[in-house]
Amino acid sequence: MPRAIEICMPTTIHRRCIWHITKKISKKLNDYKRHEEIQEMNHVVWNSFTKDAFDINWNDFLQTLGVIDNKWLSKYFEDRHLWIPKYLDHHFWVEMKSTQKSESMYTFFNKFIT
Repeated sequence: MPRAIEICMPTTIHRRCIWHITKKISKKLNDYKRHEEIQEMNHVVWNSFTKDAFDINWNDFLQTLGVIDNKWLSKYFEDRHLWIPKYLDHHFWVEMKSTQKSESMYTFFNKFIT
């Protein structure tokens, strides 16, 4: 889908949904049992206030879990400019942080569209 959006709407910024990414992490790490360590990813994503801080915190997170070579996580690190808030803060997002519940997004836009 990102490639189709890029071709059809070249000026559109495509953003990945943080909620979907974080929701899949346990499954992608083969149902990793130490859930409190997986939840640290939320802290890394939302509380890294600079790009450099995110990169360092992400690496520390991977080392703590022992998943430095995980392909799924590596792919999302490479695409961090599409989903990490600090990498997207120069774009206007109408206060949207996630598409977790598309109903809330529709409700928001319905206020402005009749």
